[in-house]
Amino acid sequence: MSLNSASSTGQGPCKVTAVIVTYNRLSMLKTVIKHTLAQNFSSVVVVNNASPDGTRGWLAGQTDPRLRILNETINLGGAGGFARGMDYAARQTDCEWIVCFDDDAWPQPGALGQFQSLSLSSETGGVAAAVYFPDDTVCDMNRPGLSPFRKIGSIIRLIRDRKKTFAIDLAAYEKDELQPVDYASFVGFFVRAGLVRGSLGLPQKDLFVYADDTLYTWKLRSLGWKIKFAPGIRFYHDCSTTVDFSRNNWKMYYIIRNRIIFYRKISGILFFPFSVLLVFGVFRLYLKNRNIRNVRRLVLTAIWDGFLQNTKRNHEFVVSISETS
Repeated sequence: MSLNSASSTGQGPCKVTAVIVTYNRLSMLKTVIKHTLAQNFSSVVVVNNASPDGTRGWLAGQTDPRLRILNETINLGGAGGFARGMDYAARQTDCEWIVCFDDDAWPQPGALGQFQSLSLSSETGGVAAAVYFPDDTVCDMNRPGLSPFRKIGSIIRLIRDRKKTFAIDLAAYEKDELQPVDYASFVGFFVRAGLVRGSLGLPQKDLFVYADDTLYTWKLRSLGWKIKFAPGIRFYHDCSTTVDFSRNNWKMYYIIRNRIIFYRKISGILFFPFSVLLVFGVFRLYLKNRNIRNVRRLVLTAIWDGFLQNTKRNHEFVVSISETS
C-alpha cells in the first residue's frame, strides 16, 4: 500500500479547519480559542448554540481573520452543532481536513504540526488524537474503541468481565506508531473534508447529544475507510467524567437512547443477544439515579425509542417529559 502525507496536494502542510461547538461556557471558550489560534489552522469555525452568557458579544469582538462565527438562534445540541459547523467547514473553506472538539477541549502545542507530518494511506479517512485531562492523565471518555463483535473470543471476554469496555488499552498511548480503531469521540478527531462533502456526509443532528461522534466514526469505518489512533497528537479536555442528572435529568434520555442505537449499529445481527447486557447496564444506571425526578419515564421512553431507533422526538419533548409531574 502506498503512503502519502496528510496533505492531498503534496505542496506543503495540508489545510485543516477546526470546528468548535459551544454552549454557555464563555470562560472556558476563551481558553480554547486562545490555544487553537496559537496553531496554524487555516480556519476556525465556532458554532455558538444560542448561548445566553455573552458568548455572541465576545466572539463579535475577535479580530483573527481565520475565525468564522456561526450564531444559532436555538440550541442545536452537540450533534446539531457539529453537523452545522462541519457542513460550513467542508463547503465554505478550502480545507483538506476538518478537526472537531468541544468548548472545553483544545490541542496541545504542536498537535496540528504532528498531524500534518503524518504519513497516511489513501484509505485512511479519519485520525483520532490522544485526549488527556489537564493533569496529563488519560481522559477515559475520549478513548477510541475497537468493536468486540468482529471476534467471538472478544464477545466472550466482554460477557465474563462486565467492567470491560470497548476502549483501546491504555498501553496504546505509550506507543509511537499509528494504531487502527473502529470509532472515536469528536474531541481531536480529524476527518477528510472530501468525505464530509461526499459519501460520509454529516453527523446525525437529531441525536442532539451523546453518541453522535461514535456513530459518525463507526459509519466512516462501515464505508470501508480506516481510522487511526495517533498517540503523538495530544489534546486536553477539561471536563467532568460524570453527568449531573440532578441538574439536567433530560440528559439520561439521550445517554440511554443513543447508546442503544450505537450498540445496535456496531453489533449487527448479534444485537439482540447482546441487548440483555445492555438493558442490565441501563437498569444499573436507573438504580444509581432512581431518586432523580421523572427518571422512570425518561428511562422507559429512552429504551423504547432506542430499540425502535426513533430519533424523531425533538428536544422540547424530551425536556417536557423530564419536567412533567
